[in-house]
Amino acid sequence: MPETESENIIDQLFRLLQQFLLPDWSDLIELLPWVLLALVFGYVAHTAWQWRKAAELNRPRVPRRLAAGAPPPGVHMPGPSRWPFVVPIGAALLLFSFALPPKDAAGNTLLPFNLPLLGLGLLVTTIAIVGWLLDAMREWRATAHGEHGTLALATTHAATLPAHGGSSLALRTPSTVQVAEQDFVPAEPPPGVHMPGPSPWPFFAPIALTLMLLGVIFSSVLIIGGLILGLIVAAGWLMEAGHEYRTTEQVGHAVPVTRDPAKAWPRRLVPVFAAVIAISLLVALAPIGLSYLNGLTPPSAGPSAVAVPAVPEISASTAVSFDVSTLVVPCCREFDLIFKNNNAGVPHNVEVGDSPSLTTVYFDGEVITGPAEITYKVPAIPEGDRYFLCRIHPNMNGTLLSRPETGPPGGPGGPGGSPGAPGAPASPGAAPPP
Repeated sequence: MPETESENIIDQLFRLLQQFLLPDWSDLIELLPWVLLALVFGYVAHTAWQWRKAAELNRPRVPRRLAAGAPPPGVHMPGPSRWPFVVPIGAALLLFSFALPPKDAAGNTLLPFNLPLLGLGLLVTTIAIVGWLLDAMREWRATAHGEHGTLALATTHAATLPAHGGSSLALRTPSTVQVAEQDFVPAEPPPGVHMPGPSPWPFFAPIALTLMLLGVIFSSVLIIGGLILGLIVAAGWLMEAGHEYRTTEQVGHAVPVTRDPAKAWPRRLVPVFAAVIAISLLVALAPIGLSYLNGLTPPSAGPSAVAVPAVPEISASTAVSFDVSTLVVPCCREFDLIFKNNNAGVPHNVEVGDSPSLTTVYFDGEVITGPAEITYKVPAIPEGDRYFLCRIHPNMNGTLLSRPETGPPGGPGGPGGSPGAPGAPASPGAAPPP
């Protein structure tokens, strides 16, 4: 085989491999929404297929309704409750408090949450949870002491309801049988009927989840505290369920100790929960308190803490973000900006505007394909916090700080300082000092 033909085949092989090893990331990023959509549809289709396979096993196995009658002694059907309707209202108010934060006239967020909605949501949620807990405890205590009250059974046909002692309660048509309160003495459910006792864990679990949710919003310390509480809840719930299951297997029903709300409530756990929550909040709020105390100290006179390089530099190595998220440049004069595109085969540039809305564009640099380097001539930018981005990849952006050259020397672009200051080189294109 001739050598030239062999080289052409090798070059073609390298070009083919380059498509897989060095793809055009800008085009691949645009395909991400479609990939996610395909994954969602695939998951839904897989779930539907699994549900179809298990359709026979998931057929409802609810027994048919019995004839008109009353539950046997010891079997209590709870009444309706308003609290499952109130709790979602409080949760919705909490959600809207974070979705609708207060903003100033310029559209800047003043607080991470809407304080009135947050307070109202916490109040409604707290009232609902406490009310739900009190209702459940009150209902259970009344049931455990046999306080069923007088029960009227309206019947439409003759029937007989067996009782625990082997006797029967005749239901006559069309009369109404009054069952006196003394007929419902405290008794264990009949064999095979198991009524679980009250559990505190459905009350403690949402507290752990709430702390983790607040940690996602405010501080990772709260996430750790919520995980600790969640582990305590999971362990306690599992131990309680195992104890109840074992006692039910042994005697046929839950032992009275597990059905006594006063004994089932973990008194020693409440201080542990309160301590974990208090420590988590203290650690999470400590930086805020320290920054507030530092703010009470008057600032010391001296040069600006921000180093302003005479020739700033910025670089990009990926199509996701610049290598820095904050760029400091000299204000109120023209300056050179060195841009290094280290992302091979991908075009980038640097554009400077007043804000993410780009109402005013101060500079729009030339697009270069990496690896390459260019020195931009940037016109004077007013002092203040501005915005920079890549016009080709708007997800690559950051904050541009336009500052007077009064900071200490240093920075990626070389020594800073005022133009004409001793030891500071003159910046290309800079106006002569007055």
